[in-house]
Amino acid sequence: MQSQPADVEALRRRVFEAHAKARDAVRAYNRASWLRFAATFIPVPLIVVVGRLWFVGWHYYVLGGAFFAVALAMYALDTRAADKRDNALGAAKEAREAYRRARAAR
Repeated sequence: MQSQPADVEALRRRVFEAHAKARDAVRAYNRASWLRFAATFIPVPLIVVVGRLWFVGWHYYVLGGAFFAVALAMYALDTRAADKRDNALGAAKEAREAYRRARAAR
């Protein structure tokens, strides 16, 4: 019976640690999200606007391909970052549920 409160306290500490990791993951995702957005929509369109007087027809095909490649790369980076954030949030939720179950069983 004495080990049960210690287990509950250990679960409580685990909840706090998991929530701290989840909060850090969400902040990191939000902080880098606007950078990925800017990297997708600023460089290639800016080059098109600045160089439109000097470009010939085939340049636009190359720039369209570059835009597509950059957009795919940023999508892949964003998906990986979102998965990392979602895993941290899921771990925090599981820790919170385990703590609530242990506290209710006490």
